[in-house]
Amino acid sequence: MRRTFAASLGAVVAIAGFAAFAPSSQASAPGRVHVVKPGHSIQKAVDKARPGDVIQLKAGRYDGGVLVRKPLTIRGAGNKTVLSPGKKDHCAKVKQRGMGICAVGRAGHPVKDVTVKKLSVRNFKETGVFGYYTDKLTVEYVLAMKNGEYGIAEYRSTRGKFAHNRVVHSGEHAGLYVGDIANAHGTVVTGNHASGNAMGLLVRHARNVKVWDNTFVRNCTGITLVDDGQKGGQGNTAIWKNKVSKNNRKCKAHGPVPALHGTGILAFGGDHNSIQKNVVKKNKGKLPYSGGIVLNRGVPPKNRPAERNLIKANHVRGNAPYDLVDKSGSKTNRFHANRCKTSTPRGLC
Repeated sequence: MRRTFAASLGAVVAIAGFAAFAPSSQASAPGRVHVVKPGHSIQKAVDKARPGDVIQLKAGRYDGGVLVRKPLTIRGAGNKTVLSPGKKDHCAKVKQRGMGICAVGRAGHPVKDVTVKKLSVRNFKETGVFGYYTDKLTVEYVLAMKNGEYGIAEYRSTRGKFAHNRVVHSGEHAGLYVGDIANAHGTVVTGNHASGNAMGLLVRHARNVKVWDNTFVRNCTGITLVDDGQKGGQGNTAIWKNKVSKNNRKCKAHGPVPALHGTGILAFGGDHNSIQKNVVKKNKGKLPYSGGIVLNRGVPPKNRPAERNLIKANHVRGNAPYDLVDKSGSKTNRFHANRCKTSTPRGLC
């Protein structure tokens, strides 16, 4: 599932033969609580649960690879509830190997109202918490650490909520990821802390995402928006009141992903995005797209310009080579009332 910058290659994972998922209305009434003790199977509790039930995990260690295909809540006792790779990966049944918890629907039949909260997912080959064709997937107060691809991610999903999570050391990819959806219908990313990743947050080939009050520090890039050339592009994403600083790690290029180093907020293409009231400080690098807030053309093969974006009222200081960079290929972007010292071209501050 490595789709960091490249297009989806026309490949929708084939997940056939599942019965239609229960509508969210079935999960509205209070459900039963299934208590699972350390060493016991989360998957058995999930399989037994009815829509709307709660899987309550005690502090301790559990096998991951948990597959969810119905509305329910998996709730731990905090960071001391730890999911790590075990003997059997149930996510492999739907061709999603290497995930800690995977909520998986199919086109036209998303799995709805899945909540994962107050637990840790560690050392999975791919992604800690993963959503594919979901609606209202909520991930809160989760520690995602040392997962190989992403910490927390959703593909082809709507109305998600990633809130108050801590995502660290997610391999060569992003801590948080939202992508592959023409309209995310306001997926929310708020109150998270991401550090030690290639990208703190990646929004790729997605529209209508809301990102506020997060901290992105000591990644290779803090926030990255990517138009990868697919139909519909990337855009209509609001980014405000985030703290984005010292994202100066060096990440080598691999596959379709270019080298990353020293960028606070980076847009490879994209349109109608709003970047306002963020604090972007001390992001320093020597790449063509290093700097504080950087607008660049989209990635090959189409290299579409970044256009009609608003960059307003940000505090952008101490970034190198510049605080503001416009290499967008368009004259339609608006820079207004930003507190900064350096820019290319001149006059953006």
